[in-house]
Amino acid sequence: MQAKRAGSAPSVSLPTADRLRYTAGMPGLRPYAEKDWPHFLQLDLETAIDALGESSEEERRKLRERWPKKLASQGFTPQNFAVARAQLLILESEQGDYLGHLWLTEGQDASGKRILEVTTMGNRRQSRGQGLGRLLMRRAEAEARERGIEDIELSVAGNNRRARDLYRDLGYETVRRTMRKRLRG
Repeated sequence: MQAKRAGSAPSVSLPTADRLRYTAGMPGLRPYAEKDWPHFLQLDLETAIDALGESSEEERRKLRERWPKKLASQGFTPQNFAVARAQLLILESEQGDYLGHLWLTEGQDASGKRILEVTTMGNRRQSRGQGLGRLLMRRAEAEARERGIEDIELSVAGNNRRARDLYRDLGYETVRRTMRKRLRG
């Protein structure tokens, strides 16, 4: 469902906000626009750097340098989000402040069954703990239902306990794990 707010781009409806503790009015979702690039990139890089865990400044520098190129190789540039079978929704306050984002990609699992992947989901640090992550995940679930998709997949860094707890609370189960060992010096 789409609704249009006066003077703004079309917005996407949010599911009922159970346990929402955000007190600055009801946030809205809308499609990505070029003005969102610096906010998206900063938050997505922050998430990627956090996922590195213990890392050197050189590793973080290389990630910051390579991340925009990685996004561009997928079809995402500051001017245009053109990733196949995907949508990027921006969560914003009533005043238009960037609060977070939800990137959804439709794909297939190994058996050929349609899935909806939460490619990335994030909230700005100052907006965390207010139920906005839960709100975004409810929107992902509503999108899957609207498309007739029964399964949602996502990846979460092992050191991101807050996100893991949220996903478990919402009924997500661990179905595979990736383990890594850093060999240094």
